[in-house]
Amino acid sequence: MSVSKPAPVRHPALTRRLSTATFVSFFAIAVIEFAVPFVAVATLGANAMIVAVLGVCRFAPQVLFARAATATVNKYDQRTVMLAAEWLRVVAFALSAAALLASPVVGFAVFALANLSLGLGSVLTAVAVQVLVPLAFDDAELPRVYSRLGMAESLADGGGPFFAGLALAMFDVSGTFVVAAVLAAGACLLLRGMPRTHVAEPVEEAPGRDRSSLRHGVAVNFATPPLRVLTGWALAYNLGQCLIEAMLLIAILARTSIGAAEYGVIKACAVLCAVLGAYLATRLPRSLTGGWGISLFGFGAIGSYLLLGIGLYVPGAAGVAFIVAGFALDELCSGVVLVLIQTFRARAISHQDRAAATAGYRAMNLTAVPVGFLLGGVLGLVLAPSATIVAVGGAMLLFGLVIWTSPVRSVPPT
Repeated sequence: MSVSKPAPVRHPALTRRLSTATFVSFFAIAVIEFAVPFVAVATLGANAMIVAVLGVCRFAPQVLFARAATATVNKYDQRTVMLAAEWLRVVAFALSAAALLASPVVGFAVFALANLSLGLGSVLTAVAVQVLVPLAFDDAELPRVYSRLGMAESLADGGGPFFAGLALAMFDVSGTFVVAAVLAAGACLLLRGMPRTHVAEPVEEAPGRDRSSLRHGVAVNFATPPLRVLTGWALAYNLGQCLIEAMLLIAILARTSIGAAEYGVIKACAVLCAVLGAYLATRLPRSLTGGWGISLFGFGAIGSYLLLGIGLYVPGAAGVAFIVAGFALDELCSGVVLVLIQTFRARAISHQDRAAATAGYRAMNLTAVPVGFLLGGVLGLVLAPSATIVAVGGAMLLFGLVIWTSPVRSVPPT
């Protein structure tokens, strides 16, 4: 039996504090995600297998510890969980600052441990935030809160690598990791001012039902027709995106006049489009704040990759324009649809199931990420990358049609 939603926790400037903490935390993470593989290759001489292992250490904990994260979030208040996750990052970054003082082998081991800690902290934070927001805010406030969080995350993801490059040049490797540790510690100070919120205990729960299991969390994401369609759409989007990303840069450099500097500018501008999308999500006409908006912008995001493929075959400036449009459309539509989907999921999933559902959702999508990269890497070896990108982009466009079905379109406006 489900339990009614507890009264929202009222706290002055809660949205601003949470979004600022999110920005600082994600900025530190973005710095490390850029610096670790760069330093591993440029300074320690890592080969492709070591880089791959570091990537596995970054993402595997978010799948392997999904159940533990669910149980932790359901047991403790969200502020405590988020603080614990942030302190995991502080320790990991501080250890990484000393990694190069020993041998390269020790450095690789420390980087691997740092990535494991980063992954565990990420799943704890993600689950806690998705539980905290619906508990702490009225339903009408959810789009605004998710919009602010989306903008903060996108800005951090875009600015982190840029800052990391400057920091590596200005402060050396150890100094860069120390800066990241200080940023994470700053996020801890911000989170200390958050209110304590706790998931209410379920009443009259069915005997033998384990709400913290990954299996239960996955099942919740397929419990209703709209959730089934949106979960399937997200899996297809992440799988296809990563499959294309594995060979996209190779194809762009081989078939267009875009160089490293131009590619960096394009990616930076695309991030700004994601920020714009999150901002616009709360300023849409009411008719587009429900199912119709999810369908429109979700289809735009998944269909944008076909534009990238077309740009590889169109000569000259027109081809570059298609590629720029593809990146911009993807980020803009993703920024909007993420806010709309998060708002819908916050209202459609019970508070008692939200932690498990979030962990299960992340586990499925993060499994699709390495699978997509692996498939893309293999296909890039045996097929022409540009032709494969067009084929995958077309397949994504066709699958994206499912988001136009009535279960999604019937989602009421906010």
